[in-house]
Amino acid sequence: MPTTPGVTPPVPPVETVTLPKATVDQLTKDAARASGNQRKADLYDKTFGKGGHFKPVPLATPPSPEDLKAAGQEEDRKAEKGLLGLALDPIYREVLDKDPTLRDLLTKNPLAVLPIFAPDALDADDAVSLVKDVLEKRKAPPATPPTSPAPATPPVGAINANDKPVNEAVELARKIPNTERAVAGMIGARLKENAGKK
Repeated sequence: MPTTPGVTPPVPPVETVTLPKATVDQLTKDAARASGNQRKADLYDKTFGKGGHFKPVPLATPPSPEDLKAAGQEEDRKAEKGLLGLALDPIYREVLDKDPTLRDLLTKNPLAVLPIFAPDALDADDAVSLVKDVLEKRKAPPATPPTSPAPATPPVGAINANDKPVNEAVELARKIPNTERAVAGMIGARLKENAGKK
């Protein structure tokens, strides 16, 4: 039984919309804000789960100020260790060599970069990932090896009017191993060439 080819529906034409620059700038800012909010939501989901099968058990008593301080110090140590790891990573050596102030901060007082590069970090892991993102953005794109230009080939057919004919006597004299004789031979060949032109 022969099959009939299916009829493809017509494709609607693509519409182009022109927006003012202010609107494009606002949309870009909104997208950046949404990206930051998504990062926080992902971190929250990672920390507390997405409301799956097991629910976190609420604490019977709120943590004491000493417990909060100890937890904060532990997060600081964790962030400091992670930031020192970034400073020692050879991937970021070029970035840190270009910015010695940043290198000094990361190696001598790593937590000092957090207010600059990760002011809204939620924990140590988040802070390290935000600083890593900044370093990634500052990395130079990989350099492409320079391509050597193709050797120049003489044009086919036409003769270049600026080309001078090769004087074979000068070339032969240039190949003489004794420097004085070679120079004398080249001068003599040039003199003969010039005398013949008169």
